[in-house]
Amino acid sequence: MPRTVMEVLKALPRTNCGECGRPTCLSFATGVIKEGEDLARCPYLSPAAQAMAGDIQSQQEKGIGRRRESLAIALEALQEKVAPLDFAALAPGLGARAGREGDREYVDLPYFGQEVRVFKDQVRYPEGGAANPWDAILLYNYLASQGNSEPTGTWITFQSLPNSVSKTKTLKRLEAELAGHFAGKGRELSAKARRLAGRPAEAAGDADLKLAFAPLPRVPVLLLFWESDPEEDFPAQAHFLFDGNVGDYLDLESLLFLVEQLSERLMA
Repeated sequence: MPRTVMEVLKALPRTNCGECGRPTCLSFATGVIKEGEDLARCPYLSPAAQAMAGDIQSQQEKGIGRRRESLAIALEALQEKVAPLDFAALAPGLGARAGREGDREYVDLPYFGQEVRVFKDQVRYPEGGAANPWDAILLYNYLASQGNSEPTGTWITFQSLPNSVSKTKTLKRLEAELAGHFAGKGRELSAKARRLAGRPAEAAGDADLKLAFAPLPRVPVLLLFWESDPEEDFPAQAHFLFDGNVGDYLDLESLLFLVEQLSERLMA
């Protein structure tokens, strides 16, 4: 029998600590079963939860129990939103290039250094690239923004964006994971950044590394990294900053996904 949300919940600590990035243990358990969330994101797994991890992973891979509305309906809604848009008029403001295949409009859009072709009903990835519905949702959100503003060159925090308080824990978790991964390995981080077209940036502050990325043409991201200092008992730290116009292009969920993707590519 497939594992259920209630089974996972019973094996969680049920303290609603939020360290997994979800507001409650019930929300996390639902995400594990219905949305493919990684059970290991809970730092306080009981032996019972650890014992069922293999079963859950197997059913996730088979799509058992996952609810369609989480991704598919969100994606369909975004495709409906961009359907009436004029891609040719939209493309310059997004840093994209418009074209047509027969009667189908598309934009070619740089995404983490690779060019993806986005139709109104399909995202075509480069050869060998894996389709990811979250990528598609992010890209359609970017198009639906109809943004047309150049980056300001001014860096702002995630917390300064409207309605971001409830989502700040997720960003802090991503930053902590990245800092822990590269603690004592600043040179490796610099090398990985270069592979993602990251470049040293001019920015205020005393960070050991200041690296600017452009995962999407109008959404630059700044990574500040402080190396660990064992003698001073100072752990490695990482912080992400965003251009002042980021809210013109992405909602908060999409922005967090963008940071997650950047972090995963750096740590790969």
